[in-house]
Amino acid sequence: MTDINQGIEPNRTMPTPFSHLATLHRLLQADDLPAATRTALTAEQSAYLLGSVAPDARIDAPDSRAATHFYTYTEPITQAPWRVMLSRYPSLQKPESAAQRAFVGGYVAHLAMDEVWTKQMLGPHFAFGEWGESRQQRFYLLHLLLSHMDERDLADLPPDVPKVLHAARPGDWLPFMPLAVLAGWQQLIDRQLRPGGHSRTLEIFGKRVGHSAAEMRQQLDDTAWMQRQLWDHVPPSVLADIEAHMRDHAHESLLAYWQLSEPAS
Repeated sequence: MTDINQGIEPNRTMPTPFSHLATLHRLLQADDLPAATRTALTAEQSAYLLGSVAPDARIDAPDSRAATHFYTYTEPITQAPWRVMLSRYPSLQKPESAAQRAFVGGYVAHLAMDEVWTKQMLGPHFAFGEWGESRQQRFYLLHLLLSHMDERDLADLPPDVPKVLHAARPGDWLPFMPLAVLAGWQQLIDRQLRPGGHSRTLEIFGKRVGHSAAEMRQQLDDTAWMQRQLWDHVPPSVLADIEAHMRDHAHESLLAYWQLSEPAS
């Protein structure tokens, strides 16, 4: 398989933490989530929400995607990444606390979302798409798409989510991620969500794609430009379908992990 990233930073082409938070918080309210599972996750909601964003923490590893997401862009995904994680670190099937179990459940759901995004959006529509001026331009437009989703989802977060995420007190829950890294990532997100904070998404993305945050803001706000450059090629209906698949796969994967990690009676 050809590397679908080719020079694009591998952890910068997925939905942002705000998008993961919004989707996986809504999952807690879903009618198809078993009541007992919802009760257990809600009781440890801070840990669950931290798990939902934890895979995107930056660790010091030669290939951070493989180390935290358990797949690479140079090989096809033949096994669900979260199952690769459990096979590599079987202790995660036997969490030491209810909080760790909820945290890993959120982590699993995040990996499931990214798996669908890679297979259904990133690969076919951007890496191997045949539209736009160049592959590099498509990846810039991908970041505008991610920014659009990020702003939509940040606005959709219930007002209690920042406080709930802030309250998470992680332990050494991941054998492949130092606690200091996880805590630092939590603090970075918390600073953006807290009262008086502001999202740094455009600032961060802008530095990585060679455009200023102001330029990205102008283009995001230009409805006609966005229609011509992005939505004519990746219609909102396509995005909606893929996001529905992401949600469903996250739901299925979370329930599968929940069953695997059920404490012995």
